Amino acid sequence: MKKYLKGFSRFTLFPLTENTLEKYLVGEGVKIPSAQKLSKEIDAEEENIYADDEVWDIDKTVNGEKFTLTLKELSNELRKLFEGGKYNEETKEYDFSTTDNATEFACTYRGLLADGTYRMFRQYRCKVSKVKMDLETKGSGNNGSVEIEGMFMPRAYDNKLFTIKDTEKGNADLTWLDTIPTTPASEPTNNS
Repeated sequence: MKKYLKGFSRFTLFPLTENTLEKYLVGEGVKIPSAQKLSKEIDAEEENIYADDEVWDIDKTVNGEKFTLTLKELSNELRKLFEGGKYNEETKEYDFSTTDNATEFACTYRGLLADGTYRMFRQYRCKVSKVKMDLETKGSGNNGSVEIEGMFMPRAYDNKLFTIKDTEKGNADLTWLDTIPTTPASEPTNNS
């Protein structure tokens, strides 16, 4: 059975509450509606190591994955999660200042496979660098969208960048997308 990707859905953001060498914790998941596309590529530095007058090895350092997430819409309430601005529930106003900074988050999403199952993804740390919005006049169609650019990065605890899992037939294990595993604080050892 062929397993090529032919869909993208269920992008869920989990605010990062702690990311240290000892502890990794996330908050409650927030589903981001209207996901249209996610493009990502590994960001790495390579250096050739020469010996015996030839390339002997290649030293590669992976920094993370650059990504672009395209949404059909982005409410002001959800925009604060990506940009770090402030949303007022009462007035429904979103304020952004030049001193506001996007918070880091983890996320999950899925891609529909040709056989009807899903490929599921967990990204453990993410930082948004740019939110771009296109507005077009009504006569030009409904091509307006929001592009969010950033970097998926490894978590500090174990340098894990992402985890990928394919569902079984019947897709009963889609609940895998509902959580991001956290790590407990390491207990001090007593060597006396």
